[in-house]
Amino acid sequence: WTKTKNKRYTRTMNIWRCYSNSIYVLSSIVTISKTTSTAAKRITSSSLYLPITTNNKRRISSTTFAFVSTTTTTTTTKREHKRTFQSNFGTSPLNMSSSKDDKESSSQTSPTLTTSSYVQETLDPCVILMKQIISKHSSKWTQTQIYSLAQGVVYWKPPPCAYTALASSLQNEELHTYCPDEGLPSLLSELQTKLSNENNLQNVNVIVTSGANQAYVNCVSTLLSPSDKAIVFAPYYFNHVMAIQMMRGDDACIVGPTLIGGQPDLNWLEDTLSSSSSNKIQMVTLVNPGNPTGVSLSHDYLQQIVSLTKKYNVWLIMDNTYEHFDHAQANSIPSGDDTNVFPCFNDDHVMNIFSFSKGYAMAGFRVGYVAISNVGEEAKEAYRQMLKVQDTIPICTSRVSQLVALGALEAGRQWVIDQVSTLEKGRNAILDALQPLQELHTNDCNGDKNVIMGGSGAMYVMAKLPNDMDDQKLANDLVEKYGVAIIPGSFCGYPGWIRVCYSNLPPDECIIAASRLKDGILNLCCCHV
Repeated sequence: WTKTKNKRYTRTMNIWRCYSNSIYVLSSIVTISKTTSTAAKRITSSSLYLPITTNNKRRISSTTFAFVSTTTTTTTTKREHKRTFQSNFGTSPLNMSSSKDDKESSSQTSPTLTTSSYVQETLDPCVILMKQIISKHSSKWTQTQIYSLAQGVVYWKPPPCAYTALASSLQNEELHTYCPDEGLPSLLSELQTKLSNENNLQNVNVIVTSGANQAYVNCVSTLLSPSDKAIVFAPYYFNHVMAIQMMRGDDACIVGPTLIGGQPDLNWLEDTLSSSSSNKIQMVTLVNPGNPTGVSLSHDYLQQIVSLTKKYNVWLIMDNTYEHFDHAQANSIPSGDDTNVFPCFNDDHVMNIFSFSKGYAMAGFRVGYVAISNVGEEAKEAYRQMLKVQDTIPICTSRVSQLVALGALEAGRQWVIDQVSTLEKGRNAILDALQPLQELHTNDCNGDKNVIMGGSGAMYVMAKLPNDMDDQKLANDLVEKYGVAIIPGSFCGYPGWIRVCYSNLPPDECIIAASRLKDGILNLCCCHV
């Protein structure tokens, strides 16, 4: 500290900053409006010391610390402080003059604005890519349309009672305000009833989210620490992997194998969980009925996964978005009114995700929800922590959307089942369109005999292409030459396969699209061999 003529004290602080594996010195003048060195010493004692690692041009001990004053009591105005800061530090971290090393650094390239490495490593959104391909070739199909069997949506509209609720919501005097983070009390109450009657879930806390994707983001943010890992099974739902990648990095995602029928490999799962002390596995994700597999897992098979994750104290995220699309009724049981219900698991370590986007055709309204047990202390704590995530991302789901969802529930499960039953024609047409691939592999003595996966659940079928065939090129060629769009399997961690959705077109149009798909397969795939 140096005493000036006006009895104020100043100190020059040398701050070590590590940047791009080099250390630079910053110089700053702090003026204290006190007249005694005692006051200055008192301020010094409240300063913050930060450890610095080395391996840089300027050799210093690994125990060297940077001195950073936490005191803001100065005689300068905010404008003067800002001007002083800019003159000392500049607008770039590399604009630090004085020492020889600093002069050398000035000749280096200044850093550019960058984006998160986590986001850079994240998969590209495949639905957007497919829409770009459709747009690129749309001029060739002006007389007839390009039929999309790509995105997983339904062709029907929400039930009439949802539209009635939408109209009524416009008269709601609180429509413009926030609601509780977890959701509207009236909707939460109805969801509790629905979960109990249709999913065998009692004693749960519910958070209404902006779609099932946000519910999954809530789970990842709540459960995974930076060093934790999460398991998904290939073929996987791309948005799940994207959520893990962009929040915890690509290394946080462990991709497990599935068996021939699309079931997760339980032997692999147990082997991996048993050695998870080194992997720090915190979470396993399942989609049932499956996206993109189109496979409904049996209740007994799911029970084994629930038991395994419980045994190794790992969270299990069950994405039940396609609960109404269990065509094989693999996980359904009859209820008292003969309506098939979809039982879920209410264990403390299981989080269940649901959606209004598929069965109730409310994709654009963005309403989903996650149910968490309120029995165990760990589950209760997870719910409390998830509310922080909820408050940060949407605060709450749109009131309008929640009121429409509340109205949609009046239609009941049977209304949804009636709509889902109309998919049978299109599903059969798609399965027929993919048969040439089955025959192609069957005729090959070295070929895989199990090349078609799905059809028992959700709204998808997957099929294996001839060996060495590029699934992404095929996707482009199908749009350009045959006017039909699908999703390449490589976007789902399954290169050499394709995913076909049979719910996004009315049955008659789906049959036309299936015919185009079959022609494309016969001419592009079978001639490839």
